[in-house]
Amino acid sequence: MAQLDAQSAVATPLDSRSFSSVSKGYTIFNNHDILAAKITPCWENGKIGEASLTHPIGVGSTEFHVIRHGKSIDRRYLLHFLRRPEIRTAGQLRMTGSGGQRRVPASFIKELRIPLPPLDEQRRIAAILDQADAIRAKRHQTLNHLESLPAAIFLKNFHEDSHDEYTPLSNLADIASGITKGRRTSDPTRPVPYLAVYNVQAGHLKMDFVKTINATTEEIDRYSLHSGDLVLTEGGDPDKLGRGTVWRDELPLCLHQNHIFRVRVRPDIPLHSDFLSAFMASSTARKYFLRAAKQTTGIASINMRQLRALPVRLPPITLQKLFVDELNKINAQRSRVKAALARDDELFASLQSRAFKGEL
Repeated sequence: MAQLDAQSAVATPLDSRSFSSVSKGYTIFNNHDILAAKITPCWENGKIGEASLTHPIGVGSTEFHVIRHGKSIDRRYLLHFLRRPEIRTAGQLRMTGSGGQRRVPASFIKELRIPLPPLDEQRRIAAILDQADAIRAKRHQTLNHLESLPAAIFLKNFHEDSHDEYTPLSNLADIASGITKGRRTSDPTRPVPYLAVYNVQAGHLKMDFVKTINATTEEIDRYSLHSGDLVLTEGGDPDKLGRGTVWRDELPLCLHQNHIFRVRVRPDIPLHSDFLSAFMASSTARKYFLRAAKQTTGIASINMRQLRALPVRLPPITLQKLFVDELNKINAQRSRVKAALARDDELFASLQSRAFKGEL
């Protein structure tokens, strides 16, 4: 076993400066040093990488630990060791500080003990893990490509200079805000799942963690989501303003929080909810949201009145359905790639575990 040596934290350099201007108050690192972000949530998200420099040294901020390997350890072997989920979990438990400023101390890195087989064996293990990781990276590239296709197909089929009609959203759909946390009621309640801002992403839902809220029977009837409803966030980063997706009964019963708008297309309107969702993500809708939004220190928000006034293009329903058919094919392929990626992740985790137990 060997112990690791950690210096003070640093970050990837953004520019070139004279040594005298950075020799105090910064940490210097060398090419191929391992950099591990120590602040939450970067540590938990596995922000650990190898420095790749065009200059002999690099300089950064104080939010990365620098780990300099010796001649007895292969740097790729070390990198894979530090990226193990067990290491991130253990480091998280050792974090100091409070709130969003919690950090992994250097003492945690220094006290880590790493299995140290001969160098040839380390390189063999690292090569196997590199190959498995490369397969995952290619799968991620495929998934990213598939996730970018809907916007490209929408732009191709419904370019901005078309002569389609534009109609205020309020004429096409019923729009409502959701249930408010902390409100008071004297009626009996029961816990019900609800969508929060965390759950509603651009083009998909994150359902790994869904909170519950105590709601009355009347509130459940009022705020329940129906299949085909469009759910949109009211605020956030300007580039994500009005992000949303279509609800497809991911849960048998689910409400939506007051920071989530529910858009329900009226049954007599020739407007497909998946087309509307794609339109919401288009440059036309984004420009409108940015013009209409209230913005303060990097945060933007829209209100009910602004959302209702959104001009929505209304091409023939036959063209909308053709677009949705293409969208469904892409989503089916994306689901297959996600399933394959999940298997890749499971295999990689198994290889990681076996590698550092001497079983690989």
